Amino acid sequence: MAQAMRSFHLSVCPSCGSARIRVVRGDWSESYKGKRYVVKDLRYFHCPRCGEKVYSPDAMRRIQAASPAFSKTQRARKSA
Repeated sequence: MAQAMRSFHLSVCPSCGSARIRVVRGDWSESYKGKRYVVKDLRYFHCPRCGEKVYSPDAMRRIQAASPAFSKTQRARKSA
C-alpha cells in the first residue's frame, strides 16, 4: 500500500490551487442507505484551505471494498 501512495502524489490542490494540500491518515467513515461503514487507517490527500479530499486508486479500492454499495448482494441486484 505504501508504494501505491508514493506513486500518487499531489503538491497543489486541484480545486483551489493551494500548496497546503497534505497526506492525512486516519479512520474514514461514510454511510450508504443508512448503513455506516468505516475504512481503518486510510491515507488520502486533504486541503485545509478548501476542504477538498483526493483519494489514490488504492484508497478508492479500499473504500469500495468496505462500502455496502459495492457488496456482492448489491451487484447481484443491479445485474438482475
